[in-house]
Amino acid sequence: MEKAIVTAEVIVYKQIETKIAKLASRVFANTRRTANFGMLAIFSVSTVCLLSRCTTVAVVGGGVAAGAAIALREKPFGESLADTTLSKRISLRLYKKVGADIHARVGVSVHEGEVLLTGTLPEESQIRVVESAVWRVRHVKRVYNNIELSAIPAIDNYVKDTSITSQIKTKLLASASIRSLNYSIKTVNNVVYICGIARSQEELDLVVDVASRVKGVSRVMSYVRLVE
Repeated sequence: MEKAIVTAEVIVYKQIETKIAKLASRVFANTRRTANFGMLAIFSVSTVCLLSRCTTVAVVGGGVAAGAAIALREKPFGESLADTTLSKRISLRLYKKVGADIHARVGVSVHEGEVLLTGTLPEESQIRVVESAVWRVRHVKRVYNNIELSAIPAIDNYVKDTSITSQIKTKLLASASIRSLNYSIKTVNNVVYICGIARSQEELDLVVDVASRVKGVSRVMSYVRLVE
């Protein structure tokens, strides 16, 4: 049953990516001609949410909400869209290469072409095969392999990990000194992984400090880059 669901999901993602590629070319072309940045922002927000399994997409005031989001982050929405697409391509590649069981135990996060792998696998050889498969996907610039050797699936700690991630995101959002949308947070077995772009070393230190103070966090791993 689980394999059937994963297979159906793969087919849906392929159909979505094909439609998005066609729509993106038209939207971007129109944006260059008319400078209709509002439409581009709304398209990008909707697409990223669609590929990331968001349940709702809210557009307020004819693109005002989307424009506000752009103002709050250093990373352009075009790059966010590219990362989301790359993440789905990696996921499809892993599904085909290693099968549904291993695929389900590996987490994939992408930030500007840099890939973070998390999860647990029972054999070293499986971890190596997964990393090799990821490197073979076009536009992958770097791979941070944090897959741990364990027979126990990371999903067994899913509820607690999700709670930790939610708490960290809430605290970052509440801080006036942090542009929270510049950061991606993922928690696996109580270890917090942070990716993104920091405006300064001070901001990065603050983000790491906020994450480390959340109850249940055993370690914080930062793959954040400073704005050039």
